[in-house]
Amino acid sequence: MQITLGLRLDGERGWKPANRLVMPVLGPQGFLNLLETRLGLLRADCEHAHRVTQYRDCLKRCDALDRFYHASFGIDPIGTSASLLSWRDAWHLHGWSGGAPSGAGTRIADIAAVEKATAELLFPSVGERLVEVARALDKHECKIDSVELVDPIEAFPKRWRDVLSKLPVRAVRAYGPSAEPNTLLGQLQIALKAAHDGNRPDGKIPWSGDGSLRVVRAETGLVAARWVAHALTPSQGSAAIVAEQGRTLLDATLDAADAARQGFLDASPLAPALQVLPLALAMVWEPLDVYALRQFLSHPIGPVPGYARRRLAEVIAQFPGIGGQRWKEAVEEIIRRHPERAADLRQAVAFWVEHSRYRPEQGAPIAALLDRTRRVRDYFGARLADDDVNRSAAAATGVAQAGAVTAALETLAAQGESSVNPAELEALVAQCTAQGAPNFAMHAEVGCVPSVSDPGALAEPFDRVIWWQMGAPSLPGHYPWSASEVASLARAGVELPPLADVLKSRADDWLRPVLNARKQLVLVLPPTGEESHPLWQEIQWFVEGIKPEPVEGLIASGAAGDLPPIAHVPLPARRRWWSLPREARIPSRDRESYSSLNAFLNAPYQWVLRYAARLNPSNLLSVADENLLYGNLAHRLIDRFFRADGALGLRGNALTTWFSREFAAVVAEEGAVLLMPGRRGDYERLRSALERAIAEFQRQFAAAGIDAVEPERVLAGRFAGGDLEGIADLVVRNRSGQLGIVDMKWSGGTYYQDRLAKNRHLQLAVYAEMLRQETGAWPQVSYFILEASRLVAPDTGFFPQARAVHSGSGGSTAQLWDRFVAGWKWRRSQIDAGMIEVAAEGIDPTGESVAPPEALEPEELPEEYNDYRWLAGWEG
Repeated sequence: MQITLGLRLDGERGWKPANRLVMPVLGPQGFLNLLETRLGLLRADCEHAHRVTQYRDCLKRCDALDRFYHASFGIDPIGTSASLLSWRDAWHLHGWSGGAPSGAGTRIADIAAVEKATAELLFPSVGERLVEVARALDKHECKIDSVELVDPIEAFPKRWRDVLSKLPVRAVRAYGPSAEPNTLLGQLQIALKAAHDGNRPDGKIPWSGDGSLRVVRAETGLVAARWVAHALTPSQGSAAIVAEQGRTLLDATLDAADAARQGFLDASPLAPALQVLPLALAMVWEPLDVYALRQFLSHPIGPVPGYARRRLAEVIAQFPGIGGQRWKEAVEEIIRRHPERAADLRQAVAFWVEHSRYRPEQGAPIAALLDRTRRVRDYFGARLADDDVNRSAAAATGVAQAGAVTAALETLAAQGESSVNPAELEALVAQCTAQGAPNFAMHAEVGCVPSVSDPGALAEPFDRVIWWQMGAPSLPGHYPWSASEVASLARAGVELPPLADVLKSRADDWLRPVLNARKQLVLVLPPTGEESHPLWQEIQWFVEGIKPEPVEGLIASGAAGDLPPIAHVPLPARRRWWSLPREARIPSRDRESYSSLNAFLNAPYQWVLRYAARLNPSNLLSVADENLLYGNLAHRLIDRFFRADGALGLRGNALTTWFSREFAAVVAEEGAVLLMPGRRGDYERLRSALERAIAEFQRQFAAAGIDAVEPERVLAGRFAGGDLEGIADLVVRNRSGQLGIVDMKWSGGTYYQDRLAKNRHLQLAVYAEMLRQETGAWPQVSYFILEASRLVAPDTGFFPQARAVHSGSGGSTAQLWDRFVAGWKWRRSQIDAGMIEVAAEGIDPTGESVAPPEALEPEELPEEYNDYRWLAGWEG
């Protein structure tokens, strides 16, 4: 067997496809697995998170007040364990045997003391496994004919050098100029190689347009990716791509251009399958994390049945809480639609949502957490057999993550722990998620070229090398140990390479793509303003007159070959009227409400888009909060108040007791965001405002002689356009038998007073007309501003202590209704004629925008509540 080994080769494809039977190209991890397999040392793998929990136990057993890690371990045991585990693993890889020399600092001495507990408790690190491999090689033959190193042996850590010294290392690959020396690329390769070898350069190289070196830059990464996609043609010989950054964008663009995908499977912790478990665990804490619950239910995958998730997420978005009337109605609605699955749904909702929660300061029981992680693991396990390969692969990542968290929690339980706090649990999940999961739908396709994410992995020469998005690389950081600690570690056998040597090794890695280009090197620079690669700065110094070509210019000049031109189409301009073709007709709706009638009269294009075109914004994008939430909670609490026996007569302690109990219940059921951290002030302000509002209701109703209150009164009626429907907040009756309508608003006292003053209180008029049709008499109308505890009415005839707002025009609610009906008929005639007015901010009205004298004049609706403003057109 002939091995090719390189430090950067794990997971890379920096060499040409070939028949490599018994000639594998391996990175350190792949070679270690091969050696352990041949020597009989292979063992079951151990997840990193599992090792972290094992090392946590070691640290805990050795913990004391004088340990250097004591304070941080007490605050974040998982994070501290992960950091210190990375230290001791690095030391082992570079030659540590677990001891502390005399005079070593406290930190080294403490970790050495902890090391005594690791023999039985901790799965061995890579360095420790290499020690076992080296010992086994002294006793057994591995049957490896030769090992060729892609990197100098000095670049390998100490434990690897120990292993390689017992193997037949035949050669170390050398890198030199590959291009013809008379080309610009060849001259650049000679100059860069000499400079990196420590020789003084002979001088600058004059720019030559021989095509061997191309440097391009686009204003955006997408344009650059399109250019690269069309530049990758098979006729240009063997090619390779170096892509450290922006790999996903390049692959997606290649796919869109019908070029072979390279399979840049960039891992992301935000992969959908990896979001399910963290969201499920985020909901175990008290108070409920409403945002996590909404995300859990609106997620495309999850253990709650899909036919129920979206409906429940809609309820949470509008009424953020669990167990309220709307929540129960939604559950029953789903069961009515799927009666055969009723038992499964109730069980799923009870387990995943309506479960017990735990105070963060007390921690959550590990047994309860294990129950959740195992169920998530089982959920994904059942999806492994999915016929869709991508969904099956995604499920495998979910199984792996949930399995790793389960194993870590089981380890903690075996160590005697009974609970974990939120910080520990979050750190544990983060350790198990690691780098995340790739997009399995973007796998490599036939025709892809060799490609690498690390320049040091380009192990062979190619005719053409494309370095994509040659931006600033990640650089090795300083060691987290002081100079004296590094010296102590050296006395303990730890051969840490000096940082200068590490940086030089990285610089040599960067040089490989340049040296391995035989005919052409293409450097695709990041957009202007982004930091460039250090090697590009070197190239600029060596090549006099070098200047990046703008990709946009290449496309415009046709130099991009077969790159298809993009026809620019202007966005639709803003205009006051839309015209429908004669054959298109928008019929009347069977049933209208105030909200639809308001849009019909004042903003017809909004009515058409919402009700005729059925374009509705998602109701899952945000959770109700602030004024919308406060208004919903106020309506719910006051509805409960007036449904309670003797509500108008409640006083003193009885009222206080009722209010405290019901307010807490309403907030928990439909406003749980106010229970989350940082919202106590909002909670108390709402509580105070609603206490004052209820007291003011009692005072006003007592003064008016109100003896009956019907909250949430369902109304129905008819008008010229068809049926009417609505729900009045409060319908009240005084001792004389007169009826009144009270519409509750959270805020906007000045605005609603203005509505009454201008006789434009259309919502009240619509409700009043429906009640008139039912009873034969016009009711009195009024607004109650909850935040200000203020009742406003057209006069004091019904509510003697209300704030009277007399209409300046002298009109009545009945006259307002008649004017509205005339306005509706006018709008209906326009829509029947195919004319739809775009009454939006910034578009001047025309003569057709003016209503007839007898009709209610339209008015511009507030732009901030217009969901369709971006569909009204754009400025030129």
